[in-house]
Amino acid sequence: MKKHFPMAVWYGGGRTRATMVKHPGPGAADEWRRDIANIKECGFNTIRCWVDWAASEPLPGEYRFDAQDLVMDLAREAGLQVIIQLYLDSAPDWLLDEFPDSAYVSQSGDTVISQGSPGYCYDHPGVRRRAEDFMTAVAAHVRDREEFFGWDLWSEPHVVQWAYFDYLPQPAVFCYCHYTVRRFREWLKAKYGTIDALNEAWYRTYSSWDVVDAPRFISLMTYTDFIDWQEFILDKIAQDLAWRARTVKAADPHHVVTSHSDIPCIMTLPMLGQGAPDDWRMAKVVDVWGTSFYPKHVGAKETNDPSLRSAMLCSTRSACASAGSPFWLGELQGGHGYVGAFATTATAQDEAEWTWQPISHGAKGLCFYAWYPMTRGYESAGFGLAGLDGTPSERAKVAGAVGKIVSANMELFLEAKPPKADVAILYNVLANIMWTAMREKSTYIPSRSLAGAYRPLFEENIPADYVHLDEVEQGALARYRVLYMPFSLMVTRKSAERIAEFVRNGGTVVAEARTGWNDEMGACGNAVPGFGLEDVFGCRETGACKVDDTVTLVMTPEGAGCVASVRSGDELRGYGIKQALEVTAPSAHVVATFDDGAPAVVANRYGKGLAVLAGTFLSFAYETRRHVATGRFLASFAESAGVARPVIVETAAPRGTVEARVLQSGLGTARETHILFVFNHGGEPVTARFLVALGGLEGRGAVAGVNLVTSERVNVSVRNGQERCAELWKRLDGGEIWVVKIGFGLE
Repeated sequence: MKKHFPMAVWYGGGRTRATMVKHPGPGAADEWRRDIANIKECGFNTIRCWVDWAASEPLPGEYRFDAQDLVMDLAREAGLQVIIQLYLDSAPDWLLDEFPDSAYVSQSGDTVISQGSPGYCYDHPGVRRRAEDFMTAVAAHVRDREEFFGWDLWSEPHVVQWAYFDYLPQPAVFCYCHYTVRRFREWLKAKYGTIDALNEAWYRTYSSWDVVDAPRFISLMTYTDFIDWQEFILDKIAQDLAWRARTVKAADPHHVVTSHSDIPCIMTLPMLGQGAPDDWRMAKVVDVWGTSFYPKHVGAKETNDPSLRSAMLCSTRSACASAGSPFWLGELQGGHGYVGAFATTATAQDEAEWTWQPISHGAKGLCFYAWYPMTRGYESAGFGLAGLDGTPSERAKVAGAVGKIVSANMELFLEAKPPKADVAILYNVLANIMWTAMREKSTYIPSRSLAGAYRPLFEENIPADYVHLDEVEQGALARYRVLYMPFSLMVTRKSAERIAEFVRNGGTVVAEARTGWNDEMGACGNAVPGFGLEDVFGCRETGACKVDDTVTLVMTPEGAGCVASVRSGDELRGYGIKQALEVTAPSAHVVATFDDGAPAVVANRYGKGLAVLAGTFLSFAYETRRHVATGRFLASFAESAGVARPVIVETAAPRGTVEARVLQSGLGTARETHILFVFNHGGEPVTARFLVALGGLEGRGAVAGVNLVTSERVNVSVRNGQERCAELWKRLDGGEIWVVKIGFGLE
């Protein structure tokens, strides 16, 4: 496979919008050549075009790739690489004629006939066979072209997509066709083995597998069936992506295969949008997994916040790192957000931040959506780097300028990686599944809890990973010193054992309300927290009540002795629930109380480590209320555990104003290099001192710095102490981004 860092622009030829393809007519070559020349001149090195099934196979077995051929010819002429986006969901209408029983079926029994999308169910063997034939034909057609770089096999995977079923009972859940239900039965057989075991788990009296149906609603008595359905959907989406990858690789084994979600899974729920993927499962089945990144999409809440953006990038990177693979941005917002009549302005400053921030997290490709604004549909006139007439915007020039820097330093940017993190934040997909099984429809509390655990670390420039519950079961906690569990209503019994082992061996865990409430079957243990976690935390729930807003917690003298950053009597803020806790271990003590004096936070010395349980949602409260003492409290556990900071920032600016991030390559060798990325997220100038931890550069000569944007030398001093570091000072203007290469023997 080629080594390449794509700085790509979505362009399908002329003003056509994804997913639609318009084959070229007279004069198209001159028009498209001008567009591609503009893309090249701005500084991008790759075109991302697309193939949709409907336009490319208008009749069974008759293929048309005119548009793709012309785009690729012109890209080669301009010296650009090409990524092909595959759209099976824009499926030809003749499929329904050939396979009348291939339509998607909702939980209400309604069939959905495609209107350009969402296509037809791939669990139908005839549809699947036709799709395989199409993918094989596309791969065979492009695989030998020198300008071809790789594939994105599925844009924003869902069970069904690109359609809104407002006329159906909501939320509309798919798919309940005969073929998917049959596939679900096979999944259940693999999990339970016997029909008796399924009956025991589901509280049913099925006589055979043939009569097992997919659950369509949530019952009062048991929702184990609905938990299984959601787990099946997550597995189905990942397996369907794996099927696409196998099919394309069979015809084209030499090019990279990728895919990307519409939003990182920490921000969503498995049932949202007709079935949303689990990033960790998806990353295992392709060479590169990624996400769409639309910080100013109309209707999105707070998503242009630097910390929230960083949390989403961190989670996508973490999912891919768990599979040993890189991550990309499959779609990066290129222009103003539009939904119908409503719009949100995107500026050149926005584009600069949105471009550099993913690179600073270690992204190995950015695909800007799109060159032209959307020309049809309810996103019309939105998201373009160019104007409707094809003139490059300032946003295009800013993003393209970064593209030139990346292309000029491609080997460095491909090799450089984020430093190891000592802190993990648990992505507990089971808790999100339980949230849906409890008939909760909003993602807000789960997603903002996961983001709120990240925010205090972001503000202190402490690197963190998100870790999946499956990874916890597999022993991944051994890599970390601290684990945050911000939304963990449900745990597996095995993960509870692993968490206990982690703390016993010296780790610190910080958990929140109703952690370990249910196990993976949706059943309570003998206490809350349960499954042995009551011993780890040294406490148990004696009662809980819902609270419609924030709750106040007061630090105790013992708590102030445990947490250096807050004092006795200081107030914290929680949200949503008051879970009264009873201390059950002599090694445990009350860190904070609710305003009525009931224990609210308990800390327990368990083995060599520390376990802290808060009886409220602290992380959610911090993400949504930004109460300073609460943020200091949450960050203090990472600080007291002695976590490594690859870059220390000293500034008088408010917390979170100056973001500093480092990528490293060649540690301990003469080629050791660090790339320092600094963002002033405030509007006013600030001065800051940066201490960048060095590896094996001692004795190898002078350490120097180069501004990668301006090519100017940067003054770097080396400080020798407990840890050797490079010292840099910088006065940053409001909104300024500073990118510095630090290494040995730089000229």
